[in-house]
Amino acid sequence: MESEATIRALVEREFSASGVRTCSIQIRSFPGETIAVVEVDADYEKALGIAQKLDARIQNGFVTVRKIESKRGKKGAVQSVKDVHDPRVGQLLELLNARSRTSETQPSLRFVKDVDERLNLAVSARHQLVFGRRGVGKTSLLLEAKRLLEEKGGLVLWVNMHPLRALDAGRAFLTIALRLCDLTMGAHQGGRASPASVQLISSARSVVEERLYSQAGSAEDPSSLVPLVQQAISRFCVETNIQIFLFLDDVHYMEVQQVPMLLDLLHGITRDNPMWLKVAGIQHQTRWFIPNPPTGLQTGHDATIVNLDVTLEHPERASKFLLDVLRGYVEECGALPLSRVISSAAVERLVLASGGVPRDFLTLCASSIQTARQRANASAVGVQDVNNAAGVAGQTKLQELEDDAAAVAGRSAVLISALNDLRKFLLTDQQITYFRVDFRDKEIHGQQYRVLQALADLRMLHLINASLSDPQQAGQRSEVYLLDLSQYSGSRLKQRLRVLDFERGHMVLKRTRSTEAPKVGDTSLRLVALLRQGPLLPLNRIQTAEGGV
Repeated sequence: MESEATIRALVEREFSASGVRTCSIQIRSFPGETIAVVEVDADYEKALGIAQKLDARIQNGFVTVRKIESKRGKKGAVQSVKDVHDPRVGQLLELLNARSRTSETQPSLRFVKDVDERLNLAVSARHQLVFGRRGVGKTSLLLEAKRLLEEKGGLVLWVNMHPLRALDAGRAFLTIALRLCDLTMGAHQGGRASPASVQLISSARSVVEERLYSQAGSAEDPSSLVPLVQQAISRFCVETNIQIFLFLDDVHYMEVQQVPMLLDLLHGITRDNPMWLKVAGIQHQTRWFIPNPPTGLQTGHDATIVNLDVTLEHPERASKFLLDVLRGYVEECGALPLSRVISSAAVERLVLASGGVPRDFLTLCASSIQTARQRANASAVGVQDVNNAAGVAGQTKLQELEDDAAAVAGRSAVLISALNDLRKFLLTDQQITYFRVDFRDKEIHGQQYRVLQALADLRMLHLINASLSDPQQAGQRSEVYLLDLSQYSGSRLKQRLRVLDFERGHMVLKRTRSTEAPKVGDTSLRLVALLRQGPLLPLNRIQTAEGGV
């Protein structure tokens, strides 16, 4: 099989020579087959003819053509949308629903760089563990890194770990090693490797395939194949001077104890080779290293951690980033200006409701638009539309909580029990929506703190300050967490809650159904004073399963 880079170059060359403008070219590799997806906004019939000719030239692959709406005519349109019932807002709603989740076959609509330039880290020649909550953009980042690395001539293997979640580490390693051999052999067919290295890789592939499909394969130690594959990859890289990047997406779907063993096997074949692992998952659901005996990837020594969480600790930064993401969708549909679609107050409520998570921000935005469009006289999405959408989204989050916790028996029940206890502590006992956790308390009650972190990973809690000082005791510090809006958006209409809100770029503490003046955190000192009003949560009130969570 030809490499993805070779096929992409062939497709680009043929379409360009025929005078057909392509909007995008996506290469998708599957075991034994490669598909080139070409999008055009004109000359569709001519493009189909080119695709048919290319089919005969691509071994074990074909070209498919998609017709998309032309964007060139949109730039001349200057008429603003009137309200949420405008047809362009309907297009925006469809786009948000269709493209809020990314995958290898459907990358981000528009990749937005963050201020920390994590993309530069993701494309570097280094093993990396990319962590973040669900929906923060782990897959989006890796897909953009994959695209850039392929453009630079690197060989890239993308592995979605979800289909491999039921396999043990050995079987998963053999599956990935087989695909890696196919990838490098495909580079030879594209004229990038010599027969000597290909012969070595072919021999290694035969052994790997035999072990993978043998009945006794699970009983044999797959580590015995690591030197064989490592040597074959080494010969290939020396002869071709090509770097290899292996992306593992959603590694947290594997059983926790299997992950360090899989990473250890894969790390073994990268030794002394220009081959790099890029591993993405949810941090507090992933174990990537076992110290005794040393197994997996050791952070600081073998790999670096790239943390993608854009939390509410810097709400103005999160707001800017999320608005940049949303504008990409709005401009795609011509649903401008944004203020005619979503009010500024509703945008700020969306930032708070999403906890800074891009996917939640986009899905809540879509739900809020849908809610507003149900009112015949609605002009733009309002705050109450966002509140209603957040309440509905809470049920989805609970289902995701159960799905994500399924890798560990009994974990789901522990997390739901902890969430219910937190809701009682905050909404009933304290009548407030945020709380503090003392640093010393989290050291003493490590298991309970891990439960708290798991809820944060699942977006039921949002970190808003990682180190808040205590005015009474020097050196004593705490973390501050906000309960997700979905957990109290209904209650706030019934109770005199003290709620932490986000207005005009600042955190604001106010009491619902009260004439009490809100307290605005518009300076560092005022924000600190505001956060200090959060009650201390005793971690020992959180119940854990035997052996932790």
